[in-house]
Amino acid sequence: MATKAKPANQLLPLFLLLLLGSAVACARQAAPSPAATALNRLDEGGEVIAALDTDCLLELGYNHPGEAVTVEGVVVRTHYADRSRGQPTFLDFHDPYEGYFKCVIWQEDTQTGEPTRSRFIEAFPPNPETYFLNKKVRVTGPIAIYRGDPEIVLHSPSQIWVYRNGVHKDTALVTRVIDGDTIELQDGVRVRYIGIDAPETDEPYYVEATEANRHLVEGREVRLEGDVEDEDAYGRLLRYVWVDSTMINAELISLGCAYSYSRPPNLRYRVQFLQLEKEAREQKRGLWSQ
Repeated sequence: MATKAKPANQLLPLFLLLLLGSAVACARQAAPSPAATALNRLDEGGEVIAALDTDCLLELGYNHPGEAVTVEGVVVRTHYADRSRGQPTFLDFHDPYEGYFKCVIWQEDTQTGEPTRSRFIEAFPPNPETYFLNKKVRVTGPIAIYRGDPEIVLHSPSQIWVYRNGVHKDTALVTRVIDGDTIELQDGVRVRYIGIDAPETDEPYYVEATEANRHLVEGREVRLEGDVEDEDAYGRLLRYVWVDSTMINAELISLGCAYSYSRPPNLRYRVQFLQLEKEAREQKRGLWSQ
C-alpha cells in the first residue's frame, strides 16, 4: 500500500527542529570547552595550563578526574600543616588560596592508607615550604577536586620543577663541551647533566667520554629538561639534555661513557639510568670494558 505524503504544514515544525539541532551542534563544535582545549594542547604539544586558569582546571577536575595535566605558575604562599594528618605541605598559587588551584606534598601507604611523609619527604628539597616560595614552577600529575578547589597531589619530587622561562630557554645551542657530563651554551651558561657521572681528567676513559659527548651535542640545538633542583652548588644548570628524541644523559650511560649517578631530589629517570648501566656493564661497553 502506498504511504500518503504528509502535508507541508506538518513537515515544517519537524524541519525547524532539525535545523535548530544542527545549529546547536555546530555552535558546540565551534566553541570547545576550556578543559577540552587544554587536553588537546597537552596531547599535541605538551603545553601547560596556567595555575590561575581556575575555570579550566575546575572543568578538568570535575569532568576528567585523574587526567594527568601540567600546570605552571608562581608559588605565592606555602604552609606546612604539621598538626594535620600526614603533615602535608601546601603550595598555593593565589593568596587568598580559597577557590584556586593548589599543590599538596603528601603521600599515604597503598596497603594501610596511612600517611608516610617521613619516608618520602627526604627526596624533596629541604624545607620545600621555603624552597619553592616565590618561584615559577611546573607541576604534573592527576588533577583532582578537593573541597571544591582543583589540586594536584605531589607524591614524588619528579612531579615539580623550577621553571625559568625567559632566563634560560627550553632549547639552546651547545657551543662547547667541557667534559663527559658538562656543556656550555651559546650564552655562556654551563649545564651539568643530571643523573650521570663521567670520568674526570685524571681517570680512565676521560678522553673517550668527552669525545662521545662532543660528537653527540657540540654545535647542535638541544632541548633542556629540568628536575627538582635548578642549579648545583657551582651555579651550573642541572638538566636532562635532549637531541631530537635522544636523551644524551641516557645515551652516555648506554655507551659506557658515564655512570648512573642520581642524587635526591633529582630522581626522575633514576630507574631507567640504573637499567642502562646494568646493560652496559653486562655488554662490557666503554669504561666497563677495562
